[in-house]
Amino acid sequence: MPLYVIWLHMALVTELAAITPIIAFLLIIGVVTAIIQSALQIEDATFSLLPKTIAMIAIGLFGGFGAMKGISQFAVMFIAHAAILVHQSWS
Repeated sequence: MPLYVIWLHMALVTELAAITPIIAFLLIIGVVTAIIQSALQIEDATFSLLPKTIAMIAIGLFGGFGAMKGISQFAVMFIAHAAILVHQSWS
């Protein structure tokens, strides 16, 4: 298997591992907000958007459950092995 295919696979796996906890967290917030809206019969769109917006700001400020760490580790590994990628056969 060519090295660039392996790197592409590693990039997609890293991206999926980095974003899955964030999506799950926002999904939980959306479900809880929807339950509260339906229980209290609130039809305001701001009430459904505001908690998710605040959560996204908090995730961005506090590092996103380690997402940046995983992505930066992949970037360092990619840069360290860039010479091997450049000098390989691409066919």
